[in-house]
Amino acid sequence: MKNVVAVAIALVLLATPALAQRQFVGITGGATLSDFANTTSGSRWGFTGGLTAGFRTYNWSVINLEATYTQRGDENVRLDYIDIPLLIGGVAQAGSDIRTRFYVGIDVAFKVSCNASTVIFNCDNAKGTQWFLPFGITIGKWKQRSTYFGVDVRYMLGLGDAFDLRSVWSRGWQFKVNVGLSVGR
Repeated sequence: MKNVVAVAIALVLLATPALAQRQFVGITGGATLSDFANTTSGSRWGFTGGLTAGFRTYNWSVINLEATYTQRGDENVRLDYIDIPLLIGGVAQAGSDIRTRFYVGIDVAFKVSCNASTVIFNCDNAKGTQWFLPFGITIGKWKQRSTYFGVDVRYMLGLGDAFDLRSVWSRGWQFKVNVGLSVGR
C-alpha cells in the first residue's frame, strides 16, 4: 500500500506542474482537538505545524502536499505523528484576492511518540502507521500575488484502528493558519 501511495504522489507531482498556474510553498501551524472513537474518554487539545507546498492546476483546483508534526490522542493518551497529507481541492473566488478552497485527500501518519496515563491503552500496541481521510476548508488572501495568508479548518477521520489490541480509531479537528509565498511563475 505504501508503494502505491508513493507512486501516486510522484505521478501527481511530476505530471501536473506543466499545467500549474501558481506554485506555492509555506508554513502551517495551529491547534488540534482529537479523541478516539469507541471510547468514553474525553478529548485532547494539541499542536500541529509544518510545511506545505502545492500548485494550482487550473483556475479552480489546487493540489498540495504537507509534512506536519501533529499531536493526537485523548485525555489519557498522547500520540505524536509526522503526517504527510496529499490534498486535492476546488477553489472559489470570494473577492478580488480572497479565495475559498474545499478539499479532500489522503494522509499517512508515522508515529513519533506515545505516552499513556492509563492501563487501558498500552503504547507498545500503538500502531506505527495510521491512515486518515482529511477534508476541510481554507479561506485565504493573496497580497500583491506573491504572499498568502489563510485560515484552515480540517476534520481528520481515522481509516483504521490506532492500537493493535483495541478497536478504536483516531479522529479530530485541526485549526491552522497558513502563510506562504508564490514561487515560479
